[in-house]
Amino acid sequence: MERLKIDCAREVDRDTLVVILARNGYTVRHGKEKRGKGNAYTHFVECWKEGRI
Repeated sequence: MERLKIDCAREVDRDTLVVILARNGYTVRHGKEKRGKGNAYTHFVECWKEGRI
């Protein structure tokens, strides 16, 4: 199962991505990672397709 991480700065765009991906059968989550030494964060949407075992 390969996970795809999509960087997306705007909250509205992240929400739209989550809805589109979820409606097409992907498992999705959104999060943030600290970038560098400052207080800056990178926001992202992560998605993957659940496979049958």
